[in-house]
Amino acid sequence: MQLIDRGREPTPEELVTDARRVFGLLRSGGVGIVPFDVSYAIFAHTARAVERIYEIKNRSSAKPNGVIGNWEMFNELIEASQGDRDLVACVIRDHGLPLSIVGPYRRDHDFLRTTEFGALRRSTKGPTMDLLLNAGRLHGELARLSLDAATPLMGSSANRSLTGNKFELGDIEPEVLAQVDIGVDYGRCRYANEHFIGSTIIEMETRRVLRFGCCYEEIQQILLKNFRLELPDRPKSGSMSLV
Repeated sequence: MQLIDRGREPTPEELVTDARRVFGLLRSGGVGIVPFDVSYAIFAHTARAVERIYEIKNRSSAKPNGVIGNWEMFNELIEASQGDRDLVACVIRDHGLPLSIVGPYRRDHDFLRTTEFGALRRSTKGPTMDLLLNAGRLHGELARLSLDAATPLMGSSANRSLTGNKFELGDIEPEVLAQVDIGVDYGRCRYANEHFIGSTIIEMETRRVLRFGCCYEEIQQILLKNFRLELPDRPKSGSMSLV
């Protein structure tokens, strides 16, 4: 595995360099582990590389991947009402919090023109796609590169399936690290939490919570205050995820 070992937040120049190096490798068929604010994540672009993610994680084929996204991608790719756009903008732009959304996507969008069928099949569920938004500086730069090059990046948390999200590169299982092509170490993730879970996921249209993830209570209060939307409290026990 190639390793970008910074162990800290990078400078702006280092961030751009790291993002370009990772993006180039993923675009050419590699698998990489990257630090986002919500957790360390494993991502790829090609169909074979996406399949490798499932093999590396021992992940159930019934679980779709998420896609690295940003505000521009959400607006162009996801079919959402104005109310949904206002909600997402309030969370990720006005309050600067991470959020994953699930909604119907435009199959004919140019962003998907380089995507192999196998990769897209693994990263959608029926007519819907899961976009991870506003998950940190490296996430944002990768999202920008991805949109500019029409090269979707697809993946999930960097860990053996069902073992919980990892918030430091060194916490990821050695057998997972050994099978990827590149890893980036920026130290501990910003939103490391006791639940060992990544981003909160909300379904567009229904406003259903699909995962009670990081920053959930803040998002819950923001949506109640700004949209009078009452979301359920985080479960005290049992599954915090419906996906």
